[in-house]
Amino acid sequence: MSTREKHYKIANGEIQLAVSETGQGQTLLFFNGGGATQVSWKRLIHELRKPYRFVTFDFRNHGKTTHSSDVSLKGFLSDAEVIMDQVAGDRPLVVGWSLGADLAIWYAAAHPRRVAGLFLIDGAVPVNLVADPEDVKRRLDTHAMKFGQLLLSLIGMGYRLTPSEFAALTIELNSRREQLLSAYDQLDCPVELVLATKSAGEKGAHAERNNALWQAGGEQLKRLYPALSLQWVDSTHLLPFKEPITLARSLDAFVQRIQAVSPIPTGNQQPSQAPPGMKTQQMEEK
Repeated sequence: MSTREKHYKIANGEIQLAVSETGQGQTLLFFNGGGATQVSWKRLIHELRKPYRFVTFDFRNHGKTTHSSDVSLKGFLSDAEVIMDQVAGDRPLVVGWSLGADLAIWYAAAHPRRVAGLFLIDGAVPVNLVADPEDVKRRLDTHAMKFGQLLLSLIGMGYRLTPSEFAALTIELNSRREQLLSAYDQLDCPVELVLATKSAGEKGAHAERNNALWQAGGEQLKRLYPALSLQWVDSTHLLPFKEPITLARSLDAFVQRIQAVSPIPTGNQQPSQAPPGMKTQQMEEK
């Protein structure tokens, strides 16, 4: 497998999206979480065993991608669409974390036959965790948050969202999650969902409430879509950093199961038929 890494930029209007790719084989395209960059995936990629083509990139106002005044979900989704159209190739498997998981669901729902599978990490759960939007704004507009943003920038994980922009994005993301089931209904590809039992943290009434809602939302998805593969990991929201080995083993196995059911085409080859949908696919559960 080629280990040479390529770095370049792709235009989305006036925005220059920073892209990295390496390897050969089935394409794994990674959608980062909000406030995170493609650096998030280094440990997970290192642990994967099969030969893949890895494509990572930074969304607007993150990492080495340039700035935009539009920080809506629609804007972020347009970044994903450009990468899918110009970089991903034929039917990539999309790996999304947090915000990236939600974007992956919305993209796949709107673009049938375009995605080979979705591997979603602690995101895309149909629950709104924002009980009080004003409280979110207060939590994100603190000296600690601003200092943390500076520290992240020093290790290559910086983002350029003001506290008010980050709060608005968080509130919009959670509001849109109330409509996520309509997106799941439209999916025509296999889905594996890996969720953290302590996604909201480990201490306090706020974390306890949100963790309970998160777990209920995950189990609701499993009941509604029996073909969906759901895995719970006893950890916090930072799964790509804390559990890269667990994620890598699950992702390798997910790709293997997809290929066993319906081989993923390579190059310009087109699939002979649409992949099985969420309600009808017969993937073996773990």
